[in-house]
Amino acid sequence: MDNLNIYRICEKSSALGPGTRFVIWVQGCLQHCEGCITPQSRSLEINHLISVETLAKAVIDSKNIEGITISGGEPFLQAKNLARLLDIVKANRPDLNVIVFSGYKMEQLLSDSVQKLLHRIDLLIDGPYIEELNDGKGLRGSSNQRLHFLTDKLLPFKEQLRNGGRNNEVILEAKGMHIVGIPRKDINIKNHVFNNQTI
Repeated sequence: MDNLNIYRICEKSSALGPGTRFVIWVQGCLQHCEGCITPQSRSLEINHLISVETLAKAVIDSKNIEGITISGGEPFLQAKNLARLLDIVKANRPDLNVIVFSGYKMEQLLSDSVQKLLHRIDLLIDGPYIEELNDGKGLRGSSNQRLHFLTDKLLPFKEQLRNGGRNNEVILEAKGMHIVGIPRKDINIKNHVFNNQTI
């Protein structure tokens, strides 16, 4: 059975793209961006394994969502199984749009398995996070990161995604508290102490 190594899931969020979204943070990243808000997701160790089919069913069964956002960690380290996940989801919910964050530049994403994932994405936000380039604008974390509209599904939101304000959500769970969203420039999240932090 094909599995995905997952850091965290949020079944409903409005902080990581237009509308209400199902958000998946994968586990494992080879980048070491200073100021990363999810350093816990970098480890390549197993965190939480979930089958592609089980996660796809959870997305498909989610009511009142407009899209999926995949972040991490680094999604393209699990490109093959994420592409399979999106195939299953889109076969059942073709209305959903897909946003993926990557620390790699698109020009680096050349392998066949990576291309299969790219072909299932509506918006790719690429490039490493550079803390001093965080201008507080849009869905990207820092101004070096680029928005690649790979289909026209999210083009109506282009200006908002590039230059709009940011929205952060604080979610309380039995295991603690975590933040969903791209950190706003006027809030120094590192000065807040939470059990878990995610973007």
